[in-house]
Amino acid sequence: MKKAITYFSGCLDSKNAKNLECIFKELGLEIKPVSEWNCCGAPPSYYKPDFFNKAVMPLKNLGICQQKGDNFLYSGCQVCVKQINDAVKIINSEPMFQKQADYSLKPFNAGLKETKSGSTGAIHLLDAITDLEIESRIAGKAVRNLKGTSILLYTGCYPDAEKIDIFKKTLSNFGAEVALFKECCGGEKLQNTTPVHSKRIENVACADKFFKTINKEADDTNSDYILTLCSMCEKNIKDGIELSDLEIFAPVVGLTEFIGFLLGIKGNGDLIAAENNDDNAGSITKHAYKTFAPS
Repeated sequence: MKKAITYFSGCLDSKNAKNLECIFKELGLEIKPVSEWNCCGAPPSYYKPDFFNKAVMPLKNLGICQQKGDNFLYSGCQVCVKQINDAVKIINSEPMFQKQADYSLKPFNAGLKETKSGSTGAIHLLDAITDLEIESRIAGKAVRNLKGTSILLYTGCYPDAEKIDIFKKTLSNFGAEVALFKECCGGEKLQNTTPVHSKRIENVACADKFFKTINKEADDTNSDYILTLCSMCEKNIKDGIELSDLEIFAPVVGLTEFIGFLLGIKGNGDLIAAENNDDNAGSITKHAYKTFAPS
């Protein structure tokens, strides 16, 4: 594993960047944030799929990454990862698209030095977390165990089943019972620039229905909380909580926050657990909550 990775925070993780740097520093990995980043283009391209939204916006971030010497950038959002990698595929599909991208990126000083698919693009943070060296450091530095807890691991659209299995085994090694749930959260189509209470009515209904479905899944699997791999999934689920008429819900925690929780870093995992006062101080207590069937 490299000692440093270039990190693209995107719209969803921008407020979490400093916390992420702190977490990975504990694991011996330096996070180099992409400067002057912009939205990956996924939400606007869902409604307006033009070349600028689908290619120029994501490639600008990749170009900045390459200008600093890295061909790959890392993101906690699977939608961002897919959008950036799809943009690389687009400009490899037609020479004209390559020229158009070069022309559009030049004013931003974000020209691509490498364009071949597989030689550049975006990688999800789970790939770093499941790296053997990083995984070993998590096990060695963790101050909490998960004995007696059940987790609903929400994998969303993350495609690498092998990495999911590795992470599931890691959680099991900490003592957790883990259930998997893979279903699209609605992705970028639920994300608008307006506050959640002003979202389009069809998105409100969609988010509410989705949240009730996953909340019921947590109830059916007797899970104490929902752990999301993707920051887009985490955001859509939490929006569903805000929009839903449910009075009680399963706690939701994102991937990097959960790693910070295991490492005992302050401000991580506040919703999912409280430490016992017994001799097993590193364990966590179970939450009791009730859910309702989707309407």
